[in-house]
Amino acid sequence: MSQNQILVSSWACLTFVTIVLGMSSLYVRRRPIVFKLADFMNLALATTAIISSCSLIYRAATLKELEVLLGFDIVTLYLGAIAVIWLSTQQIWQIFR
Repeated sequence: MSQNQILVSSWACLTFVTIVLGMSSLYVRRRPIVFKLADFMNLALATTAIISSCSLIYRAATLKELEVLLGFDIVTLYLGAIAVIWLSTQQIWQIFR
């Protein structure tokens, strides 16, 4: 399996699991379940950003060429990827709030 196939399947699984968990939490809280297309698109983009950032962190940690190229600036790369994960998680949380 190629890395792209792994990333796409990870994205699909994460999106599906997030939708199921979010819908079930709304059902348990007895709130009306209204899931619009815009919510799905925001969810899909947020999960894509999470998967992409995790892939970026993995590549930055394993590729020595990238570490040599960036030097100490690799810390900024890690912080940026963590910030994207953080903001995407907040976006998902807002959808099901």
